[in-house]
Amino acid sequence: MTLKDYLFRLKGRFFLWIALYGLWVCFLTGSSIFEGQVITELTKFKVGPFLQATTFYIIANICEVALITTVNTYQHSLQRRLNNDIRTDIAQNFTRMNYPQYHQRSDAIYTSWMTNDVHTLNSQGVNNVGYLVQASWQIGVSAVVLFTYNPTLIISTFLLAVLLMTVPLIYRKKLSTAAAKLSQQNEHLTNQITDVLEGFNTLFMANRRQLIVHKIWHASDEAGAADYRYMKFDMLTQFIINVVNLAAQITLLVQAGLLAYHHLIPIGAVITIHNLSGSTFSGLTLMSFALTTVKSVRPILDKFTKAVVPAPPKRATVAPLQHAIQIANVTFTYSGKNSPTLQRFNLTVPVNQKVAIVGPSGQGKTTILKLLSAALPGYQGTISWDGQNYADLDANTLRNQLTYIDQSPYIFNDTILFNITLGNPIDDAELQQVITASRLDAFINGQPQGLTTILEHNGANISGGQKQRIALARGLIRHSKIIISDEGTAALDPKNALAVENLLVTLPNTTLIMVTHNLRDEIKTRIDQIVTL
Repeated sequence: MTLKDYLFRLKGRFFLWIALYGLWVCFLTGSSIFEGQVITELTKFKVGPFLQATTFYIIANICEVALITTVNTYQHSLQRRLNNDIRTDIAQNFTRMNYPQYHQRSDAIYTSWMTNDVHTLNSQGVNNVGYLVQASWQIGVSAVVLFTYNPTLIISTFLLAVLLMTVPLIYRKKLSTAAAKLSQQNEHLTNQITDVLEGFNTLFMANRRQLIVHKIWHASDEAGAADYRYMKFDMLTQFIINVVNLAAQITLLVQAGLLAYHHLIPIGAVITIHNLSGSTFSGLTLMSFALTTVKSVRPILDKFTKAVVPAPPKRATVAPLQHAIQIANVTFTYSGKNSPTLQRFNLTVPVNQKVAIVGPSGQGKTTILKLLSAALPGYQGTISWDGQNYADLDANTLRNQLTYIDQSPYIFNDTILFNITLGNPIDDAELQQVITASRLDAFINGQPQGLTTILEHNGANISGGQKQRIALARGLIRHSKIIISDEGTAALDPKNALAVENLLVTLPNTTLIMVTHNLRDEIKTRIDQIVTL
């Protein structure tokens, strides 16, 4: 997608914006014409025509001011819709990504796309499209008026316009390169700030908080240097264009003065022609600069386009598990790693069995759970669901059959209710049953707004145990018949952890696959299969 594609997607609003610019330029030009008439009638000492021209001049100025206000207001409305479309397209692309594709970039990079890059598209893209529209109207309307005064003015204007439009081509490539570099450095700045702030607790305990200042200063300085390089090319281009613009306006002013001297145009027309030459050449300057700047933001949209993931092919819908999930001779190696995390691993999980996977860190326990959840493609071997190969199954419908309880569940900056239901509708009675089963009653009752209490980003205002109870509630609310728990009770105190684990291992008609570092004796007796890595 290009900026033009996005604007034409909003073609009704876009063309209305163009029309509003046209009306504004017509009144702006009319103001110049009436100003010239005012001078002409004054030199003739005719009071009536002088007052009439003055009245029209005042009306044209009032309409001009009203319309430029309307144009600017409407442009912000157009930008809002455009921003929504761009951000929605980026977000829609996320929904087509699989687990490894999304995690090729950090969350901070994606945040930079939707903030810094969209801001750049507004300031350097949409604003300059507006300048192009304005310039096009100014050049067209001014050319018609100049021609009516004297055709030789058009010849001079055309020759000077060719010179004015040629100058920016020299710097266009450098400006585009500088814009691409600026976008990269803004991504880096957002990434570094996010990284160091999320590491505050680590730096605090190590008495290394000064690193926050050091890292942010360096990232800020690099982004500032990229911005300076971009603005340096930008300002140099503007300076050269403005010099040529000034020379063109003076040339046309001298020509108009000579025409008036030889009585070929009225004396007041010199003022009008001077104003129109200013509009024409300023319009050409604006157009030349705006074209260069609009093209300079193309790498940003190209970057979004290259990140687009095609929709996955249609695969078989996954039905509820009837027999077993099986992992056969599976080897998996993470990208960038030399040795496999799992090698020729085998596991069979019969329906409704309770399976515990135990072993030290780094042996692939979490990897097994992610493979079972269809989150990690690119493995060797076979994973099957009731004899159907995972490669032939629709991953989304597969994940509809199971609930994954993470050891570090993410908490959204939203209400407790949203964090439990994730936006899915549920009746009050069922919700209360889930809250009770996951032992969230006391926590919710202690909140000032109960279920509508807003939790902070990633649950900064609640404990790890409360996060895991919310994650458990998310799973129970889905009525999944397969629960995958990755240290799902690690942050709970022993009493509550035991209670939750007892709940999980006693769920009727439910298949449980749990990873744990601490398989309690009380739970071990209820486990059908223990896999030690």
